Amino acid sequence: MPRKIKVAVDLEELCVAFESSSVDNRHYLDLETGEIVNISDEFMDHEEKEELERKVEDGFGKRYVSIPYASSDEGYKDMEDFVGTVEDRDLKEKLYIAIDGRGDFRRFKDVLLGYPEERESWFKFKDARVTERVKEWLEAEGIEMIEV
Repeated sequence: MPRKIKVAVDLEELCVAFESSSVDNRHYLDLETGEIVNISDEFMDHEEKEELERKVEDGFGKRYVSIPYASSDEGYKDMEDFVGTVEDRDLKEKLYIAIDGRGDFRRFKDVLLGYPEERESWFKFKDARVTERVKEWLEAEGIEMIEV
């Protein structure tokens, strides 16, 4: 069995990067420092972006690994699974209606605005799911996280 790479990394920061990665907003984990490197098409000037892209490209696979994009399918499944945990039948019905069709994420969040306790439960539920995915990704990459 290959030896795991030990990396000191902030799990919360890694989870945020995991959730916010996209085609235009890429994140990489620096295996030497544990730093999360963000390359953004929208928020970086051209020179800064090119320099950082070169640096990551030169060390890709050795020093840097790409943090994957969060899947909307996973996000939908999380909402669906959360609705299954809701005990208030009226709220449960509203949430099932909200997640049916286009605009489901927005409607889901809008419904929860009127239920602050369930909204807080949703955030904890979602955070736990994202943390689980991040840990699975680290395992698949052969990275042992040392939390900071």
